[in-house]
Amino acid sequence: MIFWEIVVRTTSRQKIDLAAALAASVEQPASELTLAELVNAFCVAKCDGSDTRLRKWVAAMGHFSAWTVTSEQLETAAQAMLDHGYKTSAVNRDLSALGSVYRWAKEKRLSPRGYRSPTLGVRRYDEPIRRVHIEREQVDALRARALAFRDRSFGVYVALLIDTGARKSELLERRWRDVDLERREVLAPITKNGTPRVLFFSEETAALIQRVFPTRKADELMFQGRVPGQPISFRKAWETLAAEAKMPTLRMHDIRHAAAASLLRAGVTLGVAAQVLGHDPAVLARRYGHLETEALRKAQETAWAST
Repeated sequence: MIFWEIVVRTTSRQKIDLAAALAASVEQPASELTLAELVNAFCVAKCDGSDTRLRKWVAAMGHFSAWTVTSEQLETAAQAMLDHGYKTSAVNRDLSALGSVYRWAKEKRLSPRGYRSPTLGVRRYDEPIRRVHIEREQVDALRARALAFRDRSFGVYVALLIDTGARKSELLERRWRDVDLERREVLAPITKNGTPRVLFFSEETAALIQRVFPTRKADELMFQGRVPGQPISFRKAWETLAAEAKMPTLRMHDIRHAAAASLLRAGVTLGVAAQVLGHDPAVLARRYGHLETEALRKAQETAWAST
């Protein structure tokens, strides 16, 4: 009879003295940055196109220390914008952009320990829900016209907006290493909601990418601008496209709304649509709940007809 000897090895591990470790650590002092320096650094690092939105704030307060800006100052400036005729939605977007700058500073440990963003103390203004109705034929027309722009990358960008329903920053921040042409996927590691998601695109768009970008360097931005590390904003190209398509007030973000409506009309539930779009389900329900109700009604009527 064979007996197997089982040997259990244990390793001795000294107990860590966390108190001593904390006491020995040297606290990193906050970086002395003006608001302009902080905003400029953020815009270079994030490449999200918010530099245009933040320009007026830098002009007015850029010389202040980033850490001495107060909620009261921001609220006074926001009210001045409203009094000057800005829409509440524009003011809210500006404040959100500033909030993103301060969140980034905290992530990078640039701000003082325990620092609280001044944007958190500013109330957001009520704004009407923007409902956008775009016919399928109009979407197809946008795609077709965009393909004929001199800058062929704009056609790729518009095709991806339509296919994925992505936020513009989710595409403009992507590098070629994030793109899998075989699986027809774009990985957006961090979304606005702080979670990763995958953007899916069509075979037609995959073939277009192959034609327009026959060579692709993994570390380069998909839509590299003239300044290395900065993407193309496509702002002027979009304005031209919308005007020629007889939809001059159409925004890039409206394509995302159209994608949400299309999903729900196709019978996709709000929960699934929210995952596809990387959206807050509560916001999606507020904007498009009526479309899900229509889809559910049709499903019920189909069930009645089959019994």
